[in-house]
Amino acid sequence: MKKIVNQFGAKELIKKDNGSLVQQELIKNQITVIPELETLIPPLLDDEYRQLEANIIKEGCREPLLVWETPAHTVRNTDDETSLFVLIDGHNRYSICTTHGIPYRILMKEFSSIEDVRTFMIDNQLGRRNLTPEQTSYLRGQKYLSMKRGSGRPTGNAAGKRTEEVLAEQFNVSPKTIRTDAEFAKGLDKTSPALKKEILSRKSKVSKKSIVGLASASEEYPAFDSVEQINQALTKTKKAAKPVLAEVAKLKQLVESLERAGGNNRELCEEIIEVAEALLQNSD
Repeated sequence: MKKIVNQFGAKELIKKDNGSLVQQELIKNQITVIPELETLIPPLLDDEYRQLEANIIKEGCREPLLVWETPAHTVRNTDDETSLFVLIDGHNRYSICTTHGIPYRILMKEFSSIEDVRTFMIDNQLGRRNLTPEQTSYLRGQKYLSMKRGSGRPTGNAAGKRTEEVLAEQFNVSPKTIRTDAEFAKGLDKTSPALKKEILSRKSKVSKKSIVGLASASEEYPAFDSVEQINQALTKTKKAAKPVLAEVAKLKQLVESLERAGGNNRELCEEIIEVAEALLQNSD
């Protein structure tokens, strides 16, 4: 079967005979959609999806789907060496084509790891213009977290800049915005795939501040699947944080008093130790 490399750096399967046609269809029948990766594709609004569906039904699927062939163990906790054909771009087109039995083409793209796939997908989506502010924030946060996972900590460039500074320059925002994006991505990843899609497409009205707060909320559910659950978790987190915040404020005051005393006040030192121990107990 002949292959050509296209602008994506992907290999397109060219149907030259019955054998290659059969192989194409076999791959299509084995395409795997991984929810973790699918959430990196910003969901279309209902009107946008219906318009895309109408266009494909009328004109066919013009753009090929990108697929990654990889052993199952690279994306699943298993020793299975069986090949998976993972969909990495074209999820909406795939859904429409399979629903209506419309033919589509496949581009096979090679990656060394699922982290490389994530990076490719994030960059590919960030290059598109029709993103909501929530979708842009989520993808920037995912890019930051992906870079962080790559080295075990935020990395810097050759000039010694930290990751948030590099990304801030890339996207023309502040480093603080990038850090907030990362917390937003963490919080949103605690929601179910269905709720995440609703939030990113603005169907569910949840503030960005609430999602950021969810990043540090207790793990009460396998995944938050309703706005009510999110609000309940945030309320509990705020209540639990009050005594801790009070102790932190008191500790700061004591340290300032100790500095003014020149560090020679034994009673202040003992009180600082007591407050620190209380903080440790509250954090258990």
